[in-house]
Amino acid sequence: MPILSLAMIVKNEAHRLGRCLDSVKGLADELVVVDTGSTDGTVALAEAAGARIGHFKWCDDFAAARNEALRLCTGTWILVLDADERLDPAALPRIRQTLRAPQAQGFLLTMRNHLPSGAYVGTHGGARPDPGGCPEAAGLAYITELPELRLFRNHPKVRYRGRIHEMIEPSFEAQGWKAVPLPVVIHHLGKADPTHELAKQEAYFRMAKQEAEDHPSDRHALYNLMQEAAMVKAWEACAEAALGFLRLTPRNAPLKVRLDGARALRELGRFREAQELLEAAQPRPEARSALLAARGDLLEAQGRHEEAAAAYLEAINLDPRFTAPFLALADLLRGQGDWGSAQALLQAGLDQNPKDLLLWQALVGQASAAGDIPAAGRYAWEALAVFPQGGEGVWHGFAALALIQKGAKPEALEVVARGLKAFPGHPELEALRKVLEAPA
Repeated sequence: MPILSLAMIVKNEAHRLGRCLDSVKGLADELVVVDTGSTDGTVALAEAAGARIGHFKWCDDFAAARNEALRLCTGTWILVLDADERLDPAALPRIRQTLRAPQAQGFLLTMRNHLPSGAYVGTHGGARPDPGGCPEAAGLAYITELPELRLFRNHPKVRYRGRIHEMIEPSFEAQGWKAVPLPVVIHHLGKADPTHELAKQEAYFRMAKQEAEDHPSDRHALYNLMQEAAMVKAWEACAEAALGFLRLTPRNAPLKVRLDGARALRELGRFREAQELLEAAQPRPEARSALLAARGDLLEAQGRHEEAAAAYLEAINLDPRFTAPFLALADLLRGQGDWGSAQALLQAGLDQNPKDLLLWQALVGQASAAGDIPAAGRYAWEALAVFPQGGEGVWHGFAALALIQKGAKPEALEVVARGLKAFPGHPELEALRKVLEAPA
């Protein structure tokens, strides 16, 4: 009988499934991959790796799909991963040793989310610098971390619950079992591409809304609805979910509940309620800058620009690695017509955070908005040196236009060719290519 089964659900993951499976070679005795409707080579790739394949008709329920994967597992222990995750190499010997003489029925592993910017806020505070250890995340300088129950004993009554951001903890605890931390890292790369993340949000919001309607007193369902509503800017739903969560958990609520709730209330013009949420927050010391930035956002929304700027500056001074206040203060300065100070601020942010994608986007975007194509091209070229796949073709276009203005057409054509290699069929780059290749 296998000791450890890997359980996965997948759909159209041929581009990254192989690297996930490679990360458990020599550890997992059984690979169970449940496909929910792939149209690419996902299933063939999993079969070639020796996986046991299951098929599940998608029904807007991640827990149902997960549970089908668990049902097919025959190992004594189950490890759950997604295709955009990698088990850290140092985890393999530690997990092997732990399962030889397990001291618990399940283990909390560290989910390390790799991020392209320090402007992100996790459950309890802002992102922090990436300590390294994941070659695929080499271009990403930030992380957030959270413990997750991903390794547990196989038992027919231990099953996932929840349509989205599903959890196994409730049924695990129903058996009277406790999970203990195991110093093992799972690298999560799914948040590295903001565009890919946004493409899923409407469906995620729909599922989260249905789950919260079905379970209005479930804190987990309300938290999921809050964060998914914030992603699609459904502010009424976001605010009510955050307030509902706080009614159920008035103390020790994750900071993100107050931050997202206050943001939603601010967007709705409910400033007093937003202020009350922020004033009641008791963040960890490392998360104070995120709270200060949120206060700055609220002050700015009320037209109190000097106070907002002071809050942003305090947040920057407290933790210059948290880049959201750089972006917010630059926006405020631009709105006041002080483009020079905004540019200087973004450059100062990049001096301290040279691998921050959102700071680069803001710097290039500001130069473009000002009509300064040479500056936009220069910044875009510098940004591409840090993020070769960044800008979605726009950065290549600005760099090429700046070269054209200098009369350097061969160099511009080379930049356009690079852009089309990274973003095939990009319409603006194709148009530039035709212009540059046209006879003089």
